[in-house]
Amino acid sequence: MNKKKLTLILFAFLAIIQVATPLSMIVRRELTLKHGRAFRFRIAPVDPYDAFRGRYLMLRLEQNLVPAPDNIKLSRHQKVYAIIKEDADGFAKFDHVELQSPDEGDYIEARVLYTNIQENNAVVLKMPFDRYYINEKLAPEAEIAYQNATRRGSKEKAFITVYVKSGFAVVDELYIGDKPIIEFIKSQRK
Repeated sequence: MNKKKLTLILFAFLAIIQVATPLSMIVRRELTLKHGRAFRFRIAPVDPYDAFRGRYLMLRLEQNLVPAPDNIKLSRHQKVYAIIKEDADGFAKFDHVELQSPDEGDYIEARVLYTNIQENNAVVLKMPFDRYYINEKLAPEAEIAYQNATRRGSKEKAFITVYVKSGFAVVDELYIGDKPIIEFIKSQRK
């Protein structure tokens, strides 16, 4: 095989990989949104302003301590599987973490941020989602609404819906009260 033909084959192979990688990420996200199970997670306040990262809201789940397996020491950045259960109000909570992906039930693949020894070996997880992207023009109003809704004593509560399928999680919507944040902002303008 001559050098020109080999170069052309390598170029074609690299081009296919460059197209296939983002395409597979998009397909996985869309399949999760279409076929995954929706969960509502309560969120907690966090300072959403960061001049270097662009227009999005930082998300932090209200439940940040999750029970770890007994007699197993988890290390920072270790992959775990957070098992999801729903409470009486229909909000998702993490029941515990496991080291292997479960054969049944709903779970999210996450990473260990650190272990909290004072809380019976509970772990704080880094979720695969921590941002809610929003239209640049609506972002300032959304930040204010989000901050107000996540303050203690606020009458409007904030939560997100997350679709989960085989450990993969996709944030679908951010709600203030019972309205998606865009609708909430528009209703506040009136």
